[in-house]
Amino acid sequence: MQSKYVIKIGHVGDLVRILQELLDINPDGEFGNQTKATVIKFQKANGLTADGVVGPLTWKTLNYNPLELEADTDVTTGASWIQQHLLPDGEYVKQSTHKEWIFLHHTAGRHNPKRTIDQWANDQRGRIGTHYVIGGIPSGADVKNLSEEESEWDGKILQAIKDEYWGYHLGAVKSSKMHKGSISIEICSAGYLTEKEGKFYTWYGSQVHESQVARLDVSYKDHKYYHKYSTEQIKATKALLLLLADKHGIDIKLGLISMLKSSTKHGASQYYPISGNSDVFNYNELACCGKVKGLLTHGQVRTDKSDIFPQTEMITMLMSL
Repeated sequence: MQSKYVIKIGHVGDLVRILQELLDINPDGEFGNQTKATVIKFQKANGLTADGVVGPLTWKTLNYNPLELEADTDVTTGASWIQQHLLPDGEYVKQSTHKEWIFLHHTAGRHNPKRTIDQWANDQRGRIGTHYVIGGIPSGADVKNLSEEESEWDGKILQAIKDEYWGYHLGAVKSSKMHKGSISIEICSAGYLTEKEGKFYTWYGSQVHESQVARLDVSYKDHKYYHKYSTEQIKATKALLLLLADKHGIDIKLGLISMLKSSTKHGASQYYPISGNSDVFNYNELACCGKVKGLLTHGQVRTDKSDIFPQTEMITMLMSL
């Protein structure tokens, strides 16, 4: 996926002109050999990867945010739909890193994203957290009859860590580079459910309304029932994935989506979990070793994690990207 905010030789336009002004060279708006050579010189002088490609780390070192080119004071422009609720210093790693992955998680907890971030800030586990948290619906609510209070956080996106920095979010994987080199998204969801006498309960004992129960035809990580990702959460996930892919030049069609499309080409009539012909969402050794770039889930790099689970509506959205 070609990002308009990651520029290199051959590019033209206003963003190239701004780059040239920042580098104090002729601002003709054309990224040619002279511009590339000047970029490489700047990158070498500042300890960056000297490849002549201007991405988030080079922009940051130039003290410029390319998103500002299109944004103005009108709140309807830019990513104003993302609220800031940042973790305090010391609760994440304040180190700028190049991003090559986007990871999808769910909280296995309650629906309020602000409380999720506050819990990370106040626990004793260290610099744990994801960049973004997407709020949901209380698990006991009827989605067809939501009160204003129950829908308050549904699909709302809070940012806990600035993109350039990172937090530990994967646990024990075989490539520590994925912690540093990924953007992480947490969806508020109770996770797997247990059925007792026709009723469904979270792992922490709360009853889940029938309208929020996802029933899988094929068990995923030993569970057939999960707390649904809401329609608004799925919409928010799509918007955020597109934004982050564009901003960081990450090809989100690689990884999970590529695997899903490959599985359908090999005879699966429908997407997992309906067909049962794909184990795309299960643990993948190559992914755990950091050898699969792009978009991945926590469950693909950990045998003991089930986030995110293969909900049909989520898969349909991912396949549309």
